[in-house]
Amino acid sequence: MKNILYIILLLISVSACKSSQKALTSKTIANTRMSVLSDENKRKFDYFFFEAQRLKMNGDLAKAKNYFIECLKIDSLSATSYYELGNIAISQQNYTAAQELLTNSVRLAPENKWYQTLLGDLYQQNKDYGKAIGVYEVLTNRFPENDELTYALAQLYYTDKQFQKSVDAYDRLEKSIGINELISVEKEKIYVEMGKQNLAYKEIEKLILENPFEPRYYGFLGDLYLYNKDYAKAELNYNKILAMDPGNGMGYFSIANVKLQQKDTLTFLDNLGKGLEDVDLELETKIQRLIPVLMGKNFTFKMDTAVMEGYFAKLTQVHREDVRSFIFYANFLQSTNRNKEALEQFKNGLQIDPGNPAVWQDMLFLEVNLGLFEVLYMDAKEALKLFPEEPLFSLFYAMGAMQKEENEKAKDALVNGLKFIGDNLNLKGQFHAYLGDVMHSLGNSNDAFEHYEKALKIDENNVVVLNNYSYYLSVENKDLEKAEKMISKSIALEPGNSTYLDTYAWVLFKRARFFEAKYIIERALDNGGDESDVIVEHYGDILYKNNDLEGALKQWRKSLEMGNVSPVLKQKIELKTYVEE
Repeated sequence: MKNILYIILLLISVSACKSSQKALTSKTIANTRMSVLSDENKRKFDYFFFEAQRLKMNGDLAKAKNYFIECLKIDSLSATSYYELGNIAISQQNYTAAQELLTNSVRLAPENKWYQTLLGDLYQQNKDYGKAIGVYEVLTNRFPENDELTYALAQLYYTDKQFQKSVDAYDRLEKSIGINELISVEKEKIYVEMGKQNLAYKEIEKLILENPFEPRYYGFLGDLYLYNKDYAKAELNYNKILAMDPGNGMGYFSIANVKLQQKDTLTFLDNLGKGLEDVDLELETKIQRLIPVLMGKNFTFKMDTAVMEGYFAKLTQVHREDVRSFIFYANFLQSTNRNKEALEQFKNGLQIDPGNPAVWQDMLFLEVNLGLFEVLYMDAKEALKLFPEEPLFSLFYAMGAMQKEENEKAKDALVNGLKFIGDNLNLKGQFHAYLGDVMHSLGNSNDAFEHYEKALKIDENNVVVLNNYSYYLSVENKDLEKAEKMISKSIALEPGNSTYLDTYAWVLFKRARFFEAKYIIERALDNGGDESDVIVEHYGDILYKNNDLEGALKQWRKSLEMGNVSPVLKQKIELKTYVEE
């Protein structure tokens, strides 16, 4: 539930806390409805009530609720029991039931301030602002010196769009505690909504008269002039900030806003850059100013990449001890396809704070995208030292190890990482997929096929697993019908993938369907497969089986020239015949 008193700390910091507690009068007692219980019923009531409180303290709200209901069976006029049941309903987010219960509490004990306050909050939670206002009007009449209640009423009036009543309530509060920033800003906002701009200006001017050496108040006044498109007076007030505090970043940002409205691009960029140099201004505030520029939102010009790079360079200089400045810079560089430079910024950030796993993750993903598997291998190894139970880092390390053909290390990393995956099925599927590849590389085909099966149970459309599983089955001449079904599914999912088309052709080749294999392998070549020495070699094999020896020799020689170092390929050329691997 929203607490409508959440800003009251600022009020309390300005004024001394005032007691709002009143002693019960004879009238109060007369207005409170109470039952007269026999001694036996009083004992029963006390037992149920204290047992309910004990259960509530232990967190057993369901049983506590039953005991409070028993209390009401004994004493239907127990306002406290209704109140406790109302609190239980609130904890269960059943605000409608809570409102009904608190209504009974207030009806039975109308002088109880806490019952009325909670009921008023419930009305607000249920968006019944009229009734909430009614409750707080009663409370402020009874406790006119209670500033918290007056503030709450002013907020309720504003929410209900009773603007003048809200202003009147703030005036009473101001009379009690004196001129206060929160009150003046709230009144300014209301006057703007009422279209009373002159009164809005006076509210901020009153703050400035009270404290003429507070730069922020000139910013408030400048913002109001900017809202009303009086750019000259807005800039005048923003310059007063800089006169008092020459390095004030918000002052420069504010002038930049004025220049943006006036379409003065160069001055806008200059002031934006100066604002970034404020060493005392939070990094978050600066990023909030840069994001709209990066996105081009509401800008009539295209931001120059070099200018933005200069801004981010300033951020990493001013906030050199804050890892986030380097991460923002890295993200910007990635957005402009300068990934190697982005990688450098990630590394700079990790030198400052190596304990941030999210930064490691972003960096390792980037290394994968760049194909820097040697670097990935080393960095993932370092990440695992810091976060040994982070499965994603085990996966990255395994990827690097596989590229180095250190398959035992890859297997150990994957097996260990599986222990920490938990319920992340997608990640678990990736682990089984990679374990399938690793196990096959280690000559453990049966284990490889088991892992592929597990991966496909998690995601039956994993095209990489479907392809690899199919290819390895064809290489071993096992279950070729199943292999054809799987690779057919891969082609259906990614019809233009030359690798998958090559696997399909090879499965057909193994099934002695040479003419079909020739048609499919040629589609693979049309889709970029002519750049793969393996696919070109396969084309030669298929041509040979289609009784085209001259064509086969041509493709085998081409594959050799492309860098294929397979000894079997050389035998094919020397013997001028197909040789089974």
